[in-house]
Amino acid sequence: MDEVATILKIINKTIFKRAVTFFVCAAIITVLATVITYIVNPDLKGVMKSLGDNSSNQLKESTGIKKIWAYVVNNGFMVPLQMVVLTLIPIQFLYLINVISTAILPGILFGVVLQVDYKKGIEIIASSIPHYFVEIFAFCLFAAVLFELNRVIRGKIRSVFKKDKDGISLVKKTLGTIKIYMVLILPMIIVAAFLETYIADIIFSLFH
Repeated sequence: MDEVATILKIINKTIFKRAVTFFVCAAIITVLATVITYIVNPDLKGVMKSLGDNSSNQLKESTGIKKIWAYVVNNGFMVPLQMVVLTLIPIQFLYLINVISTAILPGILFGVVLQVDYKKGIEIIASSIPHYFVEIFAFCLFAAVLFELNRVIRGKIRSVFKKDKDGISLVKKTLGTIKIYMVLILPMIIVAAFLETYIADIIFSLFH
């Protein structure tokens, strides 16, 4: 409980508001990707092949617990690691690239399924909402935390060329980021994996 209280203290109102802002932007990107894909009417076979190539073979071929594990490995470890690497580059908002790409892909998929079968497309979108919300918000929250880490990194680099040293500890900020990831972000990704694997199918079946 003390660890959770510490994490909640680190995630102040500013970080949470920034995460919400990122999430709203991601949702808008998904909607735009859906509308554009639906209007443009691209080659469906080419789009589906491209989307398939972006998914790991393990994730496409897995089911049940194996699918959850493959999902966690990809979205719980690989994607956050990529975001951290981009955070180390002293350029603001690079770590949002993964959030943007994650928001675009479902939008394209939604647009495609709406073209193929509008009614079924609506059902698929509705069944995807719980998983989408948890996954995207987890990434947005992590991006909001990385925003603070990236700011410290940029401050440390600027301080090299200034007499005034940045008093914020990079090590302390890094450890705080790791704690938030382990206690909050990773569990959210695991929940999203269960939602996609099991709950999405249950919601979809309710329409039939």
